Amino acid sequence: MIRFWRYILVCIFVGLASGMNGQSNAADTAQCLKLKEAGNRCVEVNQYVEALKYYTTAVEQAQLSGNRKVYAECISNIGMVYAAFRDYERAIFYFEKANQQALHDNYEHLVSLTAINLMAAYCSKGDPDHAENYLHMLEQHHIAQAEQQEYYLTFNRGLIASGRRQYRQAVDCFDRAIAMAGKSASPSLWYEMGNAYAGWGKVDSARVCYSRAVEIAQQSNNYEETSQAYKALSEIYKQCNLPDSAIKYQTQYINLQDSLFNINKFNLAKAQLFDYENTLIDRHIHSLHVWIWLLVGIVIVVVAILVVIFRLYRQLQAAQRLLVRKNQELIAQNERSKQLRAEYLSTLRESTPPLLQPESTTAEPAADEETGDSAELPLSSEQRALLAEQITQVLDRADVIADPDFSLSNLAKQVGSNSKYVSAVINVTFHKNFKTLLNESRIREVCRRLSDDEHYGQLTIAAIATDAGYKSMNNFITAFKRFTGMTPSKYRQLALKQSKGE
Repeated sequence: MIRFWRYILVCIFVGLASGMNGQSNAADTAQCLKLKEAGNRCVEVNQYVEALKYYTTAVEQAQLSGNRKVYAECISNIGMVYAAFRDYERAIFYFEKANQQALHDNYEHLVSLTAINLMAAYCSKGDPDHAENYLHMLEQHHIAQAEQQEYYLTFNRGLIASGRRQYRQAVDCFDRAIAMAGKSASPSLWYEMGNAYAGWGKVDSARVCYSRAVEIAQQSNNYEETSQAYKALSEIYKQCNLPDSAIKYQTQYINLQDSLFNINKFNLAKAQLFDYENTLIDRHIHSLHVWIWLLVGIVIVVVAILVVIFRLYRQLQAAQRLLVRKNQELIAQNERSKQLRAEYLSTLRESTPPLLQPESTTAEPAADEETGDSAELPLSSEQRALLAEQITQVLDRADVIADPDFSLSNLAKQVGSNSKYVSAVINVTFHKNFKTLLNESRIREVCRRLSDDEHYGQLTIAAIATDAGYKSMNNFITAFKRFTGMTPSKYRQLALKQSKGE
């Protein structure tokens, strides 16, 4: 019951914390939106420096709150401010940053908007080829209305054609765009059409288009585009050798520029933006340093572990090779001692009285094949030694132990005794039970054959195990690993290398 209430309290605290975090994120998002809207209102009244300040703060707040959409929108708006100041390099930087974010997060409308801005910026910079890449992007990412989509495509095809000095084609595109827009044709459309006519050499048509751009821009209080058109008209009148009109529009252009763009204030706003970007870069660099050192630490630990594993592996290999060599030496010694044991056994038989035999199988309890029973056996030490030698001699015979059903009673018959005496002598003399002693004999024979590539190299390990008396490969492998500490295949590999002197 206590655990239940503890669980309820934890859930409540987690819920409160999540709620507070959600409220905090909601408040941050609301603040981001307010800052963005304040920047938009500044742009509407041509206060670009203030707009840049609001957008910069909005970007910072959006990152803190994790609002990716507002972040991308404000980045795009910062690009528009730089474009207004004719800083197309920085404008392109922010437009592309916003475009990549919009593509990543599938903000379809923002993808189209940034593609349009990038086409205009690249064309203004004199790079129509890059602009055409974003024309293809705009063809794939549609704006909400089909008519609006076709208008922007036509208008930007005109910009690209004008950038490539294909002025006739550009004028045709702008003319179609004006027809699509009707009375809502923007000053920039007339301005770009005037540029195309001017490049084509049709000065009068260019002057008409620039004048129309001034008229529409003044009606909408768009002082930025009015300023552009004034400058263009000044250049046109210079070409027409009308200095008075040229000076008039040049003066209007300068006055409007001074009121619109306070360069000193703009530089201060740019410095604030650069400081924020540098802070982000420093954070990113610090984060990369942390990750690099963490990865270096992990690599060092892994290398140290690998070195330890390698050394242990080398030690294991050395121990296995030593074990194989010792085992081979024992096998060789066992072969040499068989004759000596036979002579010793013959001497024991001559000097030792016959073993006591039970009168019947019912007179004594059956012997325990696992542990044996040596208590109160009516055997002298000489008789036990004789029986032990006989047991060893029988278990040395590969043909006998190869019988899968070879048992303690079989062994007792072979040595001319009973199971109880044989089991007890094995337990006392060898300090192990019959099954263990039989397994050792069989494994020793298997090891001998695995080391003899000349006579048994053509046989598989399974065939050798079966010939040694094992019915089950699983039992054989378990027994082999218990007595040698390695698998049969590893033993054969090391034994063959040992025999070749490797």
